[in-house]
Amino acid sequence: MKNKVSFDVKLDAETYRKLMYVAAAEGKNLNNHVLHLARTNIAYFERVHGKIKSAELEKIPLPDGADEDRG
Repeated sequence: MKNKVSFDVKLDAETYRKLMYVAAAEGKNLNNHVLHLARTNIAYFERVHGKIKSAELEKIPLPDGADEDRG
């Protein structure tokens, strides 16, 4: 099972409400909608710039208390 990382995002009220509206319209909860947006953005970035190398990802620290599954 993949470990998960939590982090806070600060949004203005209108953006939050619009995200909630779109998520509900697509039959998703907010968390799943944001995950969909993130994955779509990553896929687009990699199509344009090439696949992100694992060595580059290793340089990015995880938030305190997060463990990465390396198995």
